[in-house]
Amino acid sequence: MITVSDIAAYINQICPEALSFDGDNVGHLVGRGAKKVQKVLVTLDVDEHVVQEAADKGADLIVAHHPMMFHPIGRITDSDPQQRALMMLVQNDIAMIAAHTNLDCVHGGLNDYLASKLGIQNTSVIEPVSDWGGVCHGFGRVGEVSEGTTVSDMLSRCISALGIEAVRYVGDKERIVKKVAVNCGGGAGEMNLCIDMGVDLFITGDVKYNPARDAYESGMAVIDAGHYETEHIAIELISSIIAQKYPELTIMQSEANTAVFKYYVK
Repeated sequence: MITVSDIAAYINQICPEALSFDGDNVGHLVGRGAKKVQKVLVTLDVDEHVVQEAADKGADLIVAHHPMMFHPIGRITDSDPQQRALMMLVQNDIAMIAAHTNLDCVHGGLNDYLASKLGIQNTSVIEPVSDWGGVCHGFGRVGEVSEGTTVSDMLSRCISALGIEAVRYVGDKERIVKKVAVNCGGGAGEMNLCIDMGVDLFITGDVKYNPARDAYESGMAVIDAGHYETEHIAIELISSIIAQKYPELTIMQSEANTAVFKYYVK
């Protein structure tokens, strides 16, 4: 019998909670640890739509990248969407586990997966946070792309590899780049480090105007591929992590979790 606690412990072995950012809320967050698990729903976010999907599909457990209760809450009522989602989880006896910044940071985790999908090789950590297990773990990855690659090529890779409609960018799209960095989600906080490292192109999400101007003035190109868009691939990664250990489980990827931002083209 595979339990929620078994899966939580295994995920903690792969991406230890100790690697998570201060204040992050990761690990086993909702439900009974002893609950038997047969079906798992994997998602980026957990909201009422995703919980209803899990209930409809008979899931025993939701494993998400983004945690619930990121900020402490003092009550659980039907007064707001998060509280209603928590009530639904309990009412349907569905447990929930989150692997967030620990999955971002860990060697072989989400940033490495993003770099690989974009053809970035020979990567190293931008901002180290731990040498757990004798390996460097931390935020962001920087590496190299093949000779002759342009910003335009990387724009096309983002569109194709991440399955998105459009991206914002800073710089000359015909510029040839070699040293390319990524930091998934709202990872623009690594902007200045990338500038200092002489990065040619930085790919992330949630880029604000002033940091974008700093990059422009420094000569570093930037692709803002979106927070959701650079992290929804966590669903693929988490699914493969669980399936490798527990092939007997039914692992479902959420269809109800979607990007909240849409693109309008006149």
